[in-house]
Amino acid sequence: MVLLPKKTFKNTAFRKTQTELMQASFLTKLASLIQEGFTLREALTFLATIMPKEAHWIQLILHELENGQRFDEALRNQGFSERISSQIYLSLIHGQFSEALGASGQYLETKNKQKQQLMKLLQYPLVLLLFMVGILIAMRLVLLPSFRQLYDTSAQSVSWINRFAIGFIEYFPTVLLIAGLCTSLLFLWIHTKLKKMSAIERTTFYMRIPLANTLIRLYHTHSFSYEWSQLLKSGHQMNAIIGLMQAKEATALMREVAQVMELELKTGRNFKESMSSLTFFNPELGLIILHGEATSQLASELMIYGEDCQKRMMQYIQKVFSWIQPFIFLFVAFFILCIYLALLLPMFSMIGEVV
Repeated sequence: MVLLPKKTFKNTAFRKTQTELMQASFLTKLASLIQEGFTLREALTFLATIMPKEAHWIQLILHELENGQRFDEALRNQGFSERISSQIYLSLIHGQFSEALGASGQYLETKNKQKQQLMKLLQYPLVLLLFMVGILIAMRLVLLPSFRQLYDTSAQSVSWINRFAIGFIEYFPTVLLIAGLCTSLLFLWIHTKLKKMSAIERTTFYMRIPLANTLIRLYHTHSFSYEWSQLLKSGHQMNAIIGLMQAKEATALMREVAQVMELELKTGRNFKESMSSLTFFNPELGLIILHGEATSQLASELMIYGEDCQKRMMQYIQKVFSWIQPFIFLFVAFFILCIYLALLLPMFSMIGEVV
C-alpha cells in the first residue's frame, strides 16, 4: 500500500507532459454519464472500460475513492491542475457537479485548441528563421574568410557599408549566443523570484506584461464570477463564500483573494472597495456585486457577466493570434534582407573594383 502514492506521482509527472486533451475527454465523458444518471463509481468503472489507455489512472482514482478520499483530491493526485481540482471541489459544495465537470472539460479542450493554433501560427516563421540563421552561420564559416582575403589583396579601402555587411556576418553568431544566454539567465532569475512571491504578487507581476494584462483580467474575472454564481445559486451568501474560498482545496490565488476581501470587509469597506486593490479583476465586478445584492439577483448577474467576460476573452485571444504571425513575418523579412545585403554588397563592391 505504501508504493501506491509513489506510483501515482510518476504517472502524474508523465501525464502532465503527455496531454491535456486526454483529461478533457475524460471529464466531458464523465459529465455526460453523470447527467444520464450514473453514479460516480459506475461512471468511472464504465470509463475505465471504454478508455483502455487511461484505464490505469482511472482505477487509481477509484482506489482512492474507496479509501475515503474526495474526488477532487483523487484528481489532483492523478495530475489534474489546481484549477480543475478546485473547481470540482467547489462543485461538491454548490451541487452543480456534472456542470462543473463539463465546464472543466471544455476549458481544457479550448486551452488545447489555442495551443495548437498558436503552434500552427509560429511553426512556419520559426522554421524559416532557424533556416536563415543556419545560412548566416554558414556564411560566417565559408564566405567570410574569402571576403577578407579579397579585401586584404585589394588596394582600395573598404567602404562603411561593406564593413557593416561583413561585421554583421562575423559577429552575428556571437551576438546571438550572448542574447540567448542573457535571455535564459533573465528567465531563470524571474522564475526564481516568482517562486518566492505570493499568488497575488505573481498575478500582479504578470499584469505588467503587455497584451497579457487584459487577458489575465478577463480570465480571473470570468473564473471568480462563475464560481461565485454557482455558490450563490446553492443558497450561500457572499460572506460564507469568502470563508469557503479559504479552504486548502481552493487555488492559492482564491485563498489569498478571500483573505484580502475578508480583512477589507472587517474594516467596514464594501465589496467594491475591498476589490479595488486587486487589479487583476475588472473594475466593474465590485459594482455588479453591490448591484446584485441590492436587487437580489446577484447569482444571475454574476453568471451573465462571467459569460460575457469569457466571450470577450476568446475574442481577445483570436485578435492577439491575428497579430502574432504578421509581426513574426515582418521580423523574418527584415532578417532576410540583412542577410542578402551582407551577401551581395561586398560582391557588388568587388565587381565595381574589377570594372
